[in-house]
Amino acid sequence: MTQKRNTQIQEFGYRVPRFPADFHFLLQINDPKPRVLDAQCTDISCDGLAAKMAEGLSVGTQVTLMLSLPGRPDTLRIGGRVSHQHNGEHGFAFMFTSQRERECIQKYVSSFRTRTVGLRPSR
Repeated sequence: MTQKRNTQIQEFGYRVPRFPADFHFLLQINDPKPRVLDAQCTDISCDGLAAKMAEGLSVGTQVTLMLSLPGRPDTLRIGGRVSHQHNGEHGFAFMFTSQRERECIQKYVSSFRTRTVGLRPSR
């Protein structure tokens, strides 16, 4: 009797590496009541970021993330969508509208990779 291998891809699929981050940013919400909220980034990847916020947003809410990334002189305005929310922490998936936006985030995230390569776990 031979065993069959389960070769199905899980629904949530592949995730890119996330890196701890700690910076303040603003996000703009247009619907249903336009407003700007403060948020604190807790981690970031090339696909999105996680943040703590005082106000809860529903999954699927579209926002504009206004990111003043450390080391950058300008503010990036990148579209995003709430991908999850739990106890004041929100996940935002980036919704890039240009290759420049994507490259700016990739460059920032790659700076974490170069800082963490070769580090050994503490004992």
